[in-house]
Amino acid sequence: MSTPNLTLLYGIEPARRPTGLERATRSMAELVSDLGPMQEAGDVSDLLAGLAHAVRREVAADAVLVSRYDAQLDLVCDGGASVRPPATLNFVAEQYSLDEYPATREVLVTGKAIEIARSDPEADRNETRFLSQYGFSRSLICRLVHSGAPFATVEAYRTEDRAFRHDDPARVDVLCAFASSALTRLELAAQLEGHYTMTMEALVSALEARDPHTEAHAGRIRDLSTALAVALRLPSEERRAVKLGSILHDVGKIGVPDSILLKEGSLDEQEWKLMKRHPVIGERMLRSVEFLAPAWPIVRHHHERWDGRGYPDGLAREDIPVGARIVAVCDSFDAMTSNRPYRKALSLAHAFEELTRNAGSQFDPACAEMLVEVVSSLGQDRVEERLVRYAD
Repeated sequence: MSTPNLTLLYGIEPARRPTGLERATRSMAELVSDLGPMQEAGDVSDLLAGLAHAVRREVAADAVLVSRYDAQLDLVCDGGASVRPPATLNFVAEQYSLDEYPATREVLVTGKAIEIARSDPEADRNETRFLSQYGFSRSLICRLVHSGAPFATVEAYRTEDRAFRHDDPARVDVLCAFASSALTRLELAAQLEGHYTMTMEALVSALEARDPHTEAHAGRIRDLSTALAVALRLPSEERRAVKLGSILHDVGKIGVPDSILLKEGSLDEQEWKLMKRHPVIGERMLRSVEFLAPAWPIVRHHHERWDGRGYPDGLAREDIPVGARIVAVCDSFDAMTSNRPYRKALSLAHAFEELTRNAGSQFDPACAEMLVEVVSSLGQDRVEERLVRYAD
């Protein structure tokens, strides 16, 4: 009996298996998509998060953690991660001594991937304890090599006790090779941007020298703001804008007379009117420098308020650029917790109360809440580097 012509009977084409070329084309398109976060990475942590994302998709894992290797201290420290909910990993970067994780050390030394099952009675106890802590059943540990030396571990996790494919380590190696190439590019770009940043910080330091009470203020705002941008999981370009804008947010004060800038008492109406011009002056100063374009809106709008009663434009809520909302809350927090001629610094507890009380009026509630959480957990020093970066 002949097969009926489905196109004539129902107007549909019969199902067919994709050709090898179609499968390869689809696989290549997926790979290009997976490499996107690595290609767009703005720094090393971004890259490690992008690698975690690509590996998770490539080996069908529920989570992947990429941890940088410190040969001098003989440990690894969490750097980038990717998870598929409901799987979770840690928010704050942890360090792990390799003396306590011999399987991880073996992978770093030999380059040979190791698969660990929580149900295996002979598996490394610390490794299986880690799996239990996060609800995983299996892990595949590989390594990233850069410039001929071990650079990081790449650990893929599955919640189901299902073995990885025999060629999964080779797939991870391909992605790691791409990451190593991207690392070289990032290192060169970081050197160039570092020169620009040093120049900007020198300019801001000269401005801060006019007022000893604000010394190192911009550096503290930069550190807090970039950490908050990471915690809020902003994309790479927006985090870069936050970094530039936080350094330069008060550069317009160069146009404010010392008699106003250094006045210890309250400003009168005319003086306050002049002081409130500094965001506009700052933006105008930077307009001729295209490299600083991402910072322009932050410099102009970092004194806007969530309720619309700020300056210079009276923007409200999401109309305020997110970078400006971040710098606004960090700027206020630093002012609260710094000594001034007219008052002593507030305690952290009191400053947290002020942030919470003004969330929804002066500050973006999400920014204020996250800043309290970050500083409560990690303090105010080297915060950004102690947060795990996520690509998802």
